[in-house]
Amino acid sequence: PGQRRRLDGLPRLARARGWGIANAARDDTPPETVPTMLSRMRPVGCIVFDNRGDGLYPPSLFGDVPVVYLDSPGRIRWRGATSVRCDNAAVTRTAFRELAAGLPGSYAFVPSESMRPWNAERLRAFRALCAEAGRPCRVFPGHRGEDRERCRARIFEWVARLPRRCAVFAANDNTAVVVADAFAAAGRSLPRDNALVGVDGDDIASDGGDISGVSSVKIDYEQAGVLAAKALLARAPQTVFGPLLVVRRPSTGGRGRREPRILEAVGMIRREACDGLTAAALSARFPGSRNLFERRFREAMGHSVLDEILHVRLEHVLNLLGRPDMPVSAIAAFSGFSSERELRHLFRRRFHVSMRTWKREHHA
Repeated sequence: PGQRRRLDGLPRLARARGWGIANAARDDTPPETVPTMLSRMRPVGCIVFDNRGDGLYPPSLFGDVPVVYLDSPGRIRWRGATSVRCDNAAVTRTAFRELAAGLPGSYAFVPSESMRPWNAERLRAFRALCAEAGRPCRVFPGHRGEDRERCRARIFEWVARLPRRCAVFAANDNTAVVVADAFAAAGRSLPRDNALVGVDGDDIASDGGDISGVSSVKIDYEQAGVLAAKALLARAPQTVFGPLLVVRRPSTGGRGRREPRILEAVGMIRREACDGLTAAALSARFPGSRNLFERRFREAMGHSVLDEILHVRLEHVLNLLGRPDMPVSAIAAFSGFSSERELRHLFRRRFHVSMRTWKREHHA
């Protein structure tokens, strides 16, 4: 899904400029046919998404036609090329913060079976963060071109040997689903025994796997096409898109996974935050004073009750902004906010743009 959404923003800017769009080539298009294709079509510019990562389409192939690369694997070799890439270091930092909230004893990284170039970027960043935290980092030894079933079997064997309190960063949601299945097969409970975070933030993994129990870093893929189209106009050397937030699901729960009442409170927040649940109302459901409850929640989760409530609400806001039948002015009422003004303020502080601008740039 993320691969397709990289181009979703392109039609919006194209319509505003009066451009037509042609999906002129497939992944298996021979590079030597590109000049002839360009001569026939006479495009104002080209956007190249080299999903296989083999770098077969250098800038010289396009002559005088402006070209922008989406996550080009050749961006190091082709330093002068215009590119729009995912900030994988920022994605990794977001995942690490979510995992670190549980104060794990160690960390582990599982690359995707496809061994895409972004695997290496995320692994380098993750190793550096583990070293900075003074914690060991185990890495699953992936093999390029390995049979899927054999890879899955090795992941199951490897995950079963991980210690408890090991927090796992899976390179994408497809891999995270396999890791979650491996923990279940090993009799491990997420998040009580281990924590797990993937990347993409979709409701369904791209291979159809059930991601409903796995926390995931949601990436702003939909902005990539907009940035690529703008880069064609501005000839900017490089632009990045990055993470939005963590879609928090049961596989992470801070240290709350070892405190049943806190884990129960997190579940209540995720179910009821958009119905107007407040920190005071939540704390009243548990024995003891509000101050004691909130202190234990912060110690367990690494952030306050209010932070968790607002996080869930803002995640819902992003989903509602993608619905054409949902006016921006009505979103606050459907997300648990007391007023539209409160939501506008929080949204701008978190995402640095207004909701209307966000909706226009991502979903117009």
